[in-house]
Formats: sequence, C-alpha cells, structure tokens
Amino acid sequence: MKLFWIVTFILAACGGGSLEVPTSEMADFEEVLDVPVTGQPAPFASESNLSEPALVEKKIRKSGNISFQSQDLEKDYAQIKGLLPRYKAYIENENQSNDQYRRNYQLSIRVEGAYFDSLLNAIAGLAWRIEYKTANIDDVTAQYYDLKTRIENKKALEQRYRELLTKANEIKDILEIEKNINEVRTDIEMMQGQFNYLSSQIQYSSLNVTFYEELPYAVNSGQKKGFGNRILNALSNGWNGMLTILVGFVTIWPFYLIGFGIFLLIRFLRKKVNKNP
Repeated sequence: MKLFWIVTFILAACGGGSLEVPTSEMADFEEVLDVPVTGQPAPFASESNLSEPALVEKKIRKSGNISFQSQDLEKDYAQIKGLLPRYKAYIENENQSNDQYRRNYQLSIRVEGAYFDSLLNAIAGLAWRIEYKTANIDDVTAQYYDLKTRIENKKALEQRYRELLTKANEIKDILEIEKNINEVRTDIEMMQGQFNYLSSQIQYSSLNVTFYEELPYAVNSGQKKGFGNRILNALSNGWNGMLTILVGFVTIWPFYLIGFGIFLLIRFLRKKVNKNP
C-alpha cells in the first residue's frame, strides 16, 4: 500500500496537479519521504507546462548537394580538399569510380553551419559546368528544445526515484522502484541519443559533392567531335549493329532446328499421300 501512494505522489508531482491523500496514509508519506504532504507538492517542471525561455536560439539544420562536370578531375579534387580547413569542414566519406566514358568522385562533406553557404559557393566556383546545386534549410528549434526538456524531466524523475530508494525499507518496494529507475534510464538513453544526433546535424551541416571528367576518347563514345570522328563512330555503330543481329540469329538456333524438322515431316507426309492416292 505504501508503494502505491509513493508512485501516486510522483505522478501527481510530475503532472503539476494537486494530490489528495487520505488522512490515514499521510503519516506513511511523511515517514518515507521525510517531507510534509499537506497542501500542494513541491513544484516540478513537466513537459506540458514548462515555459519556453524568453530568448530562444534558433536551431537550423542545413544540407545540400552539388554536381558538376570537371575539366581536370584531380586538380578540382585537390582544390576542394584545400578549401575544407578554411571553412572548418572535413570529408566524412569519399568514393572514386571509373568506366570507359568518365571518372567520378563522390564526396560527403561535413561543415560547420555558419560556413555552409560559403563552402557551397566556393565549390560551385571551381566547376566547369554545374549540373545541379541545391541547399535545404530545416528549422528544428521546436524539436531540439522539446527533446532537451523531456530529457531534463526524465532525469529529475529518476532522481526522485533514487531518493525514494534510499528511504524504502520493504523488499517489494525496493524492487518496484529499481524497475522504474531502469525504465526511466532506458528512456533517457534513447532520447539522449536522438538529441546528440540532432545536435551534431545542427553543428555540422551535410554537403554531398559529385563531380566527373569525361574521358577524351572511347570506341563507343558519343562525345567525340569532328566529322572524321563522327564517321568512325558511325562505322563502329554499324559494325556493332550487324554483330548484334548475327548474335541474335545464332541465339535462336533451336527454332531453326525445330522448323527444319517440321519441314522434313511435312515433306515426308506429302510423299506418302502421293504414293497412296
């Protein structure tokens, strides 16, 4: 019974409402909590009634993408890396790929939010031909302060439980309070992880940079310029087209065999019918 009223007291305190306890149980509360329970409980900030600070710092999360064609891939790569210290940025992940037509770089960059726009414009200034450039701004002020407040409230609730744990005498009360502490601690760790991730996104914005260089010559490339190269390209395409057709004919050879067998069968049947009018 004592544990029931302890939990009721905590829930009422978290809700900021009044607590009505039968007179017969008040002595038990005072003995366990060592505080008077008459009147209103001590103020406790809740998620719903916590007033927002008069001056709230806006929390902005930025992200962007830029893709461009380069005339000198390695030179642009070196220039981008040279820009990063100036704008308090670093490469989080990079990938390079090559094929017969082009060479590519894909960079995932993290940059302090205050330098995001400057770095994006600086990289755009290196491009020979920009394919696209995007920048997204997400106001996460409400989400940030909501998580922060919920974590503070959960920590305060955890402290209340720990204070009760030091005053509990019965084994069942101790076990129940420890169970509640573990549940609250799990909630705190989950919300703290979300808060840390959101904070890192606010502090360091994400910028994805993709740039490539067209290779100067490839047998099947449509990028070749000039009349002579266009003639060579047409001859190459024609030859490849003929090879494709021949390969297609060879691929369906079983149908030729079946057709030839049907032809022989029909011819045999016709001869047999002509012999027996």
